[in-house]
Amino acid sequence: MRLQKQLSRKVGSKEYPKWVVTIPPKQIKTLGWSEGELLESKINGKELLIRRENPERAEKRREAARKAWKTIRARKKA
Repeated sequence: MRLQKQLSRKVGSKEYPKWVVTIPPKQIKTLGWSEGELLESKINGKELLIRRENPERAEKRREAARKAWKTIRARKKA
């Protein structure tokens, strides 16, 4: 596994990084995860725990994201 730092965006002279963890495909398959799946994380001491998000909670987040996207698109058209 590898932790990588990537530039997310730059505003003026300030840079905002994002961090990416590369997980081996064999482990993804074993977990039954797929691309685009919503995950949640928890810090436990010095450990980072990552798990699939609860399906009901994931659907609520997806719906909120859809509404936000529609709002942004509507504002751009106005």
